[in-house]
Amino acid sequence: MSGEVTVAAPETSQRGKWGARSITSLILFIVATLLLPVALVGHWGYRTVVDSERYIATVGPLIEQPEVQAALSESVTTAVVAKADTQNQVQSLLGGLLNNDKLVGAIAAPIASGINTLIGDLVTKFIASDQFNTVWIELNKAAQKGVVAVLEGGQSGPVQVQGDNVVLDISSAFAVIQQHLVDSGITAAANVTIPQGDRQVVLFTSTALGQIRFIYSLSSPILQWLPLLVAAMFALSIALARRRARTVVATGIVLVVTAFLLSVGLVVGEGSFINQLAGTPFGPAAQVFWDTLLEYLIIGIQGVLVLGIVLILAGWFGGLTKSAAFLRGHVTKGLGELSARMSGAFGGFGDFVSTNAQYVRWGIYVLMLIILLFSNVIDRSTVLWVTALGAGLVTVVQLLVGAGTSGASPMATETPEVASATSL
Repeated sequence: MSGEVTVAAPETSQRGKWGARSITSLILFIVATLLLPVALVGHWGYRTVVDSERYIATVGPLIEQPEVQAALSESVTTAVVAKADTQNQVQSLLGGLLNNDKLVGAIAAPIASGINTLIGDLVTKFIASDQFNTVWIELNKAAQKGVVAVLEGGQSGPVQVQGDNVVLDISSAFAVIQQHLVDSGITAAANVTIPQGDRQVVLFTSTALGQIRFIYSLSSPILQWLPLLVAAMFALSIALARRRARTVVATGIVLVVTAFLLSVGLVVGEGSFINQLAGTPFGPAAQVFWDTLLEYLIIGIQGVLVLGIVLILAGWFGGLTKSAAFLRGHVTKGLGELSARMSGAFGGFGDFVSTNAQYVRWGIYVLMLIILLFSNVIDRSTVLWVTALGAGLVTVVQLLVGAGTSGASPMATETPEVASATSL
């Protein structure tokens, strides 16, 4: 009949052809995939190590941890007691006062033990004091500069490269503790020399330090913005893809796999780090050091994992599988019925949204991406509430689209393929 309108079926013949648009989308996807782990680790390195304020905010509270205080106290106390040799000193003092060797031997041991306990108490209380907290902050300010100097190819301050090891020398902290003991009346502490192994903490061991320095020299100018660049590449790849739903699923899979591989790497690195400190006074505090320094990266990896799962589900929902089409059909039907009741309620605004629905949706996706990237930490809760916000806004847009077409909701007339394409 002359009044019939024929809707052309989607062209399937183009699916097998690779034009400039598809090739560009694939290249962007591959480059973003390769840069993703570098972006995550590099951004953590910038925020936690290179950024001096963030570094101090991260490691400063370490001295408040009982394990760290205990490690420092044990190391200093053991060294002072061993070098001071309090029992012999007490015996010599008592020998000059008493002529009874048995009596001297009987009372020297408990007196020496009491002095050793006093030394330990003085050290423990001083390390837990606000005065030593200031010393700790200054030590770590120097350490942060030293780490950056090592990455840039030099050496500075308490951080040094010894073979394959990057070590932190905390001699300055020990010197302050020794002076406190001398000021408190333990004058023998002035002559104590802390063993080399007790005043150096191995930050990490790597035979690839040269490669790390090379990568840092290339990426340091953009470390802060690398995650944003990678996210933009993925987003542009999805926008240019002919099968956007499938590309969204692929992006989600990349995020999940990357998060899994980085998690495995962290587990291996954690074991190596703890083993390096095992048998030293800092062994019991190794776990605290690791958890504190890597906290931001671990939280970020968890957030990326959740984001990947969300993208897989979103891509599946917008895809052409029978299960997705079935679920989407029910959702579309429900929204269509609701929007029909709202027909004309929003006047020109509904018509505007209906006309520009695709641009409004992409605006929502960009807004979600900006919120995620500029959040202080991309953790699981942030990903979930941003996802809920985006889903809610997209639902409102779809309702306005139906309400703005005077009862002729596009959702009721679009084929599954067209609905899938426009929804993403």
